[in-house]
Amino acid sequence: MIMKLNINDRAALAIKNNTKRVEIRANKENGKHNYSTLKENDVIEFTSNNLGKFYAKVKEVTHYTSLEELFTMEGTRYTTSSTNDKKEAIKNVCKLDGYEEAINKNGVYAIHIQYLYSQNTVWDELYEMAKSIRKPRNISGMISGGQVGAAILTKNHNIYTGVCIDTASTLGMCGERNAIANMITNGENEISKLVCVDSKGKVGSPCGACREYLMQLDKNSKNIEILKDDKTKEIIKLEELLPDWWGYDRV
Repeated sequence: MIMKLNINDRAALAIKNNTKRVEIRANKENGKHNYSTLKENDVIEFTSNNLGKFYAKVKEVTHYTSLEELFTMEGTRYTTSSTNDKKEAIKNVCKLDGYEEAINKNGVYAIHIQYLYSQNTVWDELYEMAKSIRKPRNISGMISGGQVGAAILTKNHNIYTGVCIDTASTLGMCGERNAIANMITNGENEISKLVCVDSKGKVGSPCGACREYLMQLDKNSKNIEILKDDKTKEIIKLEELLPDWWGYDRV
């Protein structure tokens, strides 16, 4: 499930910077959202003025009868972006329109979240992830790995990464296919964006085998966006790399 919520700029930046990991929400009378329906691995689509749309994964949802109970159990370090003082934090939440009345009647939810990415900076974030996982090393006398990194964004807003593995007898795999294996292991198969970073830290294009592998994943794979240039943010769709693909009637 994806829940769409508005959020103020300060809290949005705190979530992106990982200094706010718990979102406090209350069910208002006739409110638009019922936070009791959120569960682990659901996604929240936040909208703020500074970040625009960004996404966070729900890790845990805990219901408390009062803000006093919530801040006693959760603390203030990762629950508020404005103060570390519990009494001040309670006052700030109660200032929000309708929150004090709603909490007194229905309690309050501590929604533990993990920042995923921002729609405005997704290509930069994918590039940095693909670049950061490259750690070239010799694994044995016949296997090396880590020269190339890849990051893929799925339709469900999750990001998976992988590095290349090079072996004797061509038994290895590219970073893209390693990331895909990670994705499939986690139950997904539809990719929306892909970034590959080569051994020199530059954006690269999937090889022929990876293009074929990507195309066979899903009927919508032709629409996968692939970063061509991390500076200009030029992209290309997979169908442009595999024109007149042979298997459209089989996926």
